[in-house]
Amino acid sequence: SGGSASDVVDELKDRGYNVEINWTNGFDTKPLSECWVTGINNPGGEKATPTTFVTVYVDVVCPNHDY
Repeated sequence: SGGSASDVVDELKDRGYNVEINWTNGFDTKPLSECWVTGINNPGGEKATPTTFVTVYVDVVCPNHDY
């Protein structure tokens, strides 16, 4: 998806995943809607199900400056 980081995080949560964010660049004070995702890591490779708690780690880059 080419959406913002908030779109990606919402989609993953809708699919049942617990989402942790890795702030890889920029300021974590920016709203996710202004940031973008550079990677999604699912260490166990599991799919989230109603009975499986799966955490995915989303690499997020945010702007460094206000423009």
